[in-house]
Amino acid sequence: MKAPTRNAFNNANNTKPIWKQQYLRPLIGAALLSTWMLPAVAGGTPAGTTINNTAYGSFENPANAGTAIPIQSNTVTLTISEVAGISVSNQGVAEAPSGVTGAGPAQGDSVIGSDDVVYFTFRITNIGNDQTQFFIPAAPASVTNAAFGTAGPIRIVGYNDGTTTTSLGIDVTTGAATGTFAGIPNGGSVPVNGYIDVRVPVKAGASLVAGTDNITVVLGNTVSQAPANQNVQLVSGGAFGAGNDVYTQDNVGTANGDFAGSPAFEREASSSQTTPVGTANLDYGDAPDAAAGTATGDYETAAGRGPSHVVGAIYLGTGVDAETSAFDDGPTEDNGVVVNNGVTTPSLHAQSLTAGQSYQLDVTTVGTGNINAWIDFNRNGNFEDPDEKIAPDVASTGGVESITFTVPFNAVAGSTYARFRYSTQTGLTSTTAAPNGEVEDYNITLVASAPALRLVKRITSIGGTAITAINNDPADANDDSTRWPANYLQGSFTGATAEPGQAVDYTIYFLSDGNTPINQVRLCDLVPDNTTYVAGSLRLSQGGAAPVTLTDAADADAGESFNNAAAITAPCTGINTDGGVRVNIPGTLANATGPGTPASAYGFIRFSVTVD
Repeated sequence: MKAPTRNAFNNANNTKPIWKQQYLRPLIGAALLSTWMLPAVAGGTPAGTTINNTAYGSFENPANAGTAIPIQSNTVTLTISEVAGISVSNQGVAEAPSGVTGAGPAQGDSVIGSDDVVYFTFRITNIGNDQTQFFIPAAPASVTNAAFGTAGPIRIVGYNDGTTTTSLGIDVTTGAATGTFAGIPNGGSVPVNGYIDVRVPVKAGASLVAGTDNITVVLGNTVSQAPANQNVQLVSGGAFGAGNDVYTQDNVGTANGDFAGSPAFEREASSSQTTPVGTANLDYGDAPDAAAGTATGDYETAAGRGPSHVVGAIYLGTGVDAETSAFDDGPTEDNGVVVNNGVTTPSLHAQSLTAGQSYQLDVTTVGTGNINAWIDFNRNGNFEDPDEKIAPDVASTGGVESITFTVPFNAVAGSTYARFRYSTQTGLTSTTAAPNGEVEDYNITLVASAPALRLVKRITSIGGTAITAINNDPADANDDSTRWPANYLQGSFTGATAEPGQAVDYTIYFLSDGNTPINQVRLCDLVPDNTTYVAGSLRLSQGGAAPVTLTDAADADAGESFNNAAAITAPCTGINTDGGVRVNIPGTLANATGPGTPASAYGFIRFSVTVD
């Protein structure tokens, strides 16, 4: 499972989800472990999803302390209906380049002034739980101190399917649903978390005063742009497209992967974007900046106290939008259809980084300059603490530069920010102004490391023929750790075939890769149905040593086998129909600090069965 594509970073060590959370809730002495997990989507679980929920757990009778009693609930089923959802957000304002339709006499001087053509960019996002089209109006709802129409039509400039952004250039001369415009991917249908970026060009008034007048553009026509009036029900029976509305429009049937049902209501949204006249084309950061000074979740970002770059020929990714100030409310994504868009798969934005883990980021640049980068590991609102600068003046002539770093073990868990700056100027701090280039801020989550044990199961031999290929299971995060020894996880997890009478080897690899050593490690595997355990085949290897055969008896060595009459005890779960094996790993497993390092952090157990 690949992570989403966005902006200037490729996290080579984080290609799949690496966490599975289980929530423990005490209830009258019971510890219930629920298997119900909802996928994280903008508007909730996808339409048509069936959710089956079964709880497992154990409890103790106070009169019989130390005896765990397992419990299991019945299974309940819930089917999710379709819900529409839409948001419109500001993505930046910039003076249009010289030579555009309606250009003023000072067009392209990097300052928004009278008679200039100014570009206002908005993002329309699907926050429902199913695919949808959007109705794009032919004009904004209102424009202040500027005129719409003389500088060209609204233009669809980008499409994102939730993972990949495609640049577009489609003029909206007549308001219509996105499915009617040729050239939009997926037939104009926008998946959950996907978006459409539109650019509204306006012609500034002829007598505007720098430092006094503002230009404002409103896209969408809700009662107001207050949060309470966003993602609101489109009035039943109202004229679609009237008043320059921006709204959802459900696909017909199952077109473009849509759920067969329909939402109870379509929904609409709007946004207002303002820029002062006389503003230079500058790029700012995006981390939240509630007030002067720093604190947890409060950075120096806004104009006048945060970093800025004069927009020019060098930048991160493939382009940069000019901004009139920082997006100091901390946007959920980097701003603009072409701002911060050099990220390959996946973006650093919204990623989780684990204490003690090492990462590689690939930073895409244009032009010759120097990369400086920081991560606020202690979440105090600044990037000035020791070890927080992860890239000090990394030179680039344009292209992709790799940055590697390790998250400190004492990193404070929670939401934080990374800041990347690119400029010809060297020695940049996290807040000073730069004569050129770009600054990008990324919201990330730091995750505390803890004692951890990974288990990976493979079939490693069939009929005496070893399976030595290393196969990655895209649905399993446990085989993704960079601390597994090289070429270690050999074997097949799917697609293997065997004939009756053939012997099959099962191997369970284990790795301790938390931030502390672990002990009392117990492993159990039930013999699969339609097979028979091969007596004397249980083996244990630690630290790359040759496997040692363990006896089948419950004696002084680490392992034993048992038949189908034996009681199932922890950590075994399931129904014992054919017996199984248990191994208590002796001693303490160190926590791995690198691939196969130390040797006491990993190993495997192996046993054989014959196919009935």
